[in-house]
Amino acid sequence: MLKKCLRFALITALCTGASVQAQNAVFYLDADSSTRFHDALKLSDGSYLVSGQAASLDWLPNGASVQTLNAEAIDSASSAATGFIIQISPNLQTIESAVHFPIGSARSIYRMRTTEAPGQATGDLFVSGHRDNVNSNGYFIARLNGNFLDQLPTAMDWVVNVDTRGDSNDSSNSHKGLQPWDVGSDGKVIYALGEAFGSGWAAIQRLDENGQPEIVEDWRIHWQAAGGEWRGTPASDAPEALTHSAIVMKNRRIGQLRSSSDAEYSASGLDENGNATRQGGWPDDYYFAGHCVLAQSNCDTTQPGYTGYRVGANDTQRVGSIVIDRRNNDFYFGYSTQSRLPGGNPDFEPAVVAMSSSGAMKWWARLYEETNSNSSPDQYVDGLAIDYSNDQLVVLARSHGNNVINFWSGNQLLLNPGGQGYQNRFTGTNGNIHISWLGKYGLGDGAIYAASWVAEFSEGETGGAPNPDPIMGGWPNPNAGWPNLNTTRCRNEVEVFPDGAVLVACTGRRTATTVNAYQRMPLPGQATGTWNEFVRVYKPDLSGLVYSSLLTGNWDQSTGQGGGNTHVQGVLPIGNGLLTTGHHEAEGGTPRGQPVPVTETVPDWGRSTPSGETALIARLQFNLDVMFNDSFE
Repeated sequence: MLKKCLRFALITALCTGASVQAQNAVFYLDADSSTRFHDALKLSDGSYLVSGQAASLDWLPNGASVQTLNAEAIDSASSAATGFIIQISPNLQTIESAVHFPIGSARSIYRMRTTEAPGQATGDLFVSGHRDNVNSNGYFIARLNGNFLDQLPTAMDWVVNVDTRGDSNDSSNSHKGLQPWDVGSDGKVIYALGEAFGSGWAAIQRLDENGQPEIVEDWRIHWQAAGGEWRGTPASDAPEALTHSAIVMKNRRIGQLRSSSDAEYSASGLDENGNATRQGGWPDDYYFAGHCVLAQSNCDTTQPGYTGYRVGANDTQRVGSIVIDRRNNDFYFGYSTQSRLPGGNPDFEPAVVAMSSSGAMKWWARLYEETNSNSSPDQYVDGLAIDYSNDQLVVLARSHGNNVINFWSGNQLLLNPGGQGYQNRFTGTNGNIHISWLGKYGLGDGAIYAASWVAEFSEGETGGAPNPDPIMGGWPNPNAGWPNLNTTRCRNEVEVFPDGAVLVACTGRRTATTVNAYQRMPLPGQATGTWNEFVRVYKPDLSGLVYSSLLTGNWDQSTGQGGGNTHVQGVLPIGNGLLTTGHHEAEGGTPRGQPVPVTETVPDWGRSTPSGETALIARLQFNLDVMFNDSFE
């Protein structure tokens, strides 16, 4: 009884905003020109790195150490902004140092990655960003010569200009916009290049620690120093000297992700959920009537595959995410293929592939059951992350539309008997929407252990029975009834807390928020909601929520006007909470809608209201230990 009372007291405090709210910090950057925050990193001394882009750097404080990085090696001529990184004190009160490119060079520093495994001191620092106004549109990847701890970066050790070919825009479905890459503990970078869903070129390649294209022993396509390709494995058996290797992301080309023998193609096996419906040794066997012999000059592309699927008009595939396990440098990538259903209707199909550090196949997953019934929704892989505490791969995927055959349901998993996902199903009557999904796979075995949809209610949907978890504060249970949903898309940035809790940032309509939220959505039927950006933490088994908060303009709850005006990009787990970064949107130089509610205390480098398009940062705190303590049940 005492524990239940303590839990009730905690929830009451959270509902009234006591204690936890006092530790939050939400504010805008004090800048008059256009600014955006993109990514965030925590260094081993407790300080934070935040990267972004700015039209001017006048806002950098006089007391900070500031270094301009020579950007001549980056093939870019952006006139609108330049990329920067700022180092912020652990309490967020001061900007301690900064590095940036000259105005008119690279537009952004979009992603930051370091080489250390969890629990180790901060390793080498790698970055990527957008390249604009040049013939080879795309992004760059660079290693900096300092990590802000050993020294303030003064230069880039090396730079690679990644060509994304047809991806001249910055849309969320292009390799330029996604920038899928990661770095291992050995300093080697695996990255995607080329155009997504086009007729040209797309591939995954690896750079060595000096930024040079590398030969990967167990990949199957390699380039010879004398010219031409050698197709085979291992690379050490090549008859001539090689320069580099690749996974070619073109479905009709000589079989990179296809079986190379009839025995391999014809082999039957179990899928990730224990169903004996899988055929073939590689994920792209799905679309073809036979195997593809590597040594031949042409590949048999007879279609359809064993379930009736065939590939679509565009050969190149979209790599949504790449992640490397820094303990052993095994790596994982998720991709999507433009396809056609047996009746000829267009479609997109997902897959996740796991490989060893040498490039040998470990396992692959389709993310749904492969049957002759087919899965008609378009489906994409948007993000991946490593759950080091549970040896699992977190998969963030997305479905456009619904059907009986869709992503795995959280209450129908072989390895989680009697278990539930926070949201088990795609429900409602509106199929023409995009909604996201989370799954957890064993790093070694590729089996699925947990799943939940990330799909918020439509405006006007009242839902069914209340969620029994007190932290939901009376929100309808998404697994009760058949509630109507609206588009919910998550950023391709997914992070994991030390205990396995999963952190995402998404866009939704009638977003369910927890009682410990910084900014709550009214319960259905109580007031008018708004489109919004939100951050959310799922329990390690994806069965419920730990935290869910909006971060949007303080809208008029009688009309719904004033919100839906932020873009939350980066998310970072921190002690007892999270850090998130983004910007307030503007139109014609004027901030859209109403400001985000900010905390009472704002540091000297911050402000309470936006000025045009303005960078936004939020530290949102909650008590993970209490939320995960089963003794309170």
